[in-house]
Amino acid sequence: MRPGELIFDGVEKNYKIRGMRSNRQETLKGLLFGRRQPKMPARDYPALKKIDFSVRPGEVVALIGPNGAGKSTLLKLAGGILKPTRGQVLREGRLTALIELGAGFHPEITGRENVVINGMLLGLSRKEVEARMEKIIDFAQIGDFIDFPVKTYSSGMYVRLGFSVAVAVEPDIMLIDEVLAVGDEAFTIRCMDHLARMRRRGVSMILVTHDLDLAAAFADRAVYLNDGLLQDDGPADSVVARYRSDVAGDLHDDVDARAPIRVIEEGRRWGNGEVEILSVEFRSGGRPARLIPSGEDCEIVINYRCHSPQRDFVFGIAWHSEDGTLIAGHNTDLDGLQTASLEGEGVVRCSYPEAPLAPGLYEIDIAVHTADGLAYDYWCRAASLKITAPVGLPGFWAPPHRWTSSGKIWK
Repeated sequence: MRPGELIFDGVEKNYKIRGMRSNRQETLKGLLFGRRQPKMPARDYPALKKIDFSVRPGEVVALIGPNGAGKSTLLKLAGGILKPTRGQVLREGRLTALIELGAGFHPEITGRENVVINGMLLGLSRKEVEARMEKIIDFAQIGDFIDFPVKTYSSGMYVRLGFSVAVAVEPDIMLIDEVLAVGDEAFTIRCMDHLARMRRRGVSMILVTHDLDLAAAFADRAVYLNDGLLQDDGPADSVVARYRSDVAGDLHDDVDARAPIRVIEEGRRWGNGEVEILSVEFRSGGRPARLIPSGEDCEIVINYRCHSPQRDFVFGIAWHSEDGTLIAGHNTDLDGLQTASLEGEGVVRCSYPEAPLAPGLYEIDIAVHTADGLAYDYWCRAASLKITAPVGLPGFWAPPHRWTSSGKIWK
């Protein structure tokens, strides 16, 4: 294994639920003279069931799902706080967990002394902690309070110092559990910037969050858990869309009898099928195309069938690079198109006068869903397109451009 790598191999985690006595002694007399009833037998509660996934070095993975899905249990297994009931968790490299910031601080000693103790608990030597002390204090922005007992700190100061110590360890793997939801806005912005810089240095991260926009924007991949089961694992924006669709479906089920969400192809396609995407193709120059020179015109043609008339519908497209990185995304709602009625079969087109993409393979997700996210048909990697160019170019964007200078410096 390489530093920063983390593997879950057939992991299950059960908790013991201790049984209560079959009745309670409600009065002092009953407690003193009543017959004690035997406890109900303990039983196992499966918090995680056969979890298989891995995090590559330098990869950021978001864990999403409803409360009680098993996200925090998975994070604690990753950090070695808990041991799996079955299976194994393998990790390589120094690990830091941003779960309960400052949980190990002693209230009676100073912030500076707590920094030394916590830094050593996280794997640094005393000399290493002291060498990083000023950087930790500067980031925490608590001023002279660093030499005051921690019990005098506000909750914001407590969190800032805890975060500063945790990130100063310079780990290979970082576990983050909703810590960005605490603290003031300025602190959150600074935290995000620091985490982004760590990401660029190749630190692997697992992020537990209920902020789906953050998950889609910050993570390379997302893992969707529900009831201890891994429901989906893939590009962050696609998995977030799947989760949002499931949530929207649950909300609609409470008020009407819409068709339930069904998985058409595991990890690639899902929806309730009221509107069906029949086919997707690229066209260029008025003809079908799978290979287009960079900068040429491009059109995506979506053929659909509507099984029942709909007035609430949105068509959307997400562009991805070959490695799953989100390149662009747009939909008819964001672009201001007002819906009238969708019936029978038809065609929707999205045209690009030019495709200024660097050479490479690109894939698109196509979706039709309600305005609040309920998927009629969400199709990941529905079609692919190869972009060519006379020379190889880095990155994804290859806009038309020209160079000029104040003098004649080129032939």
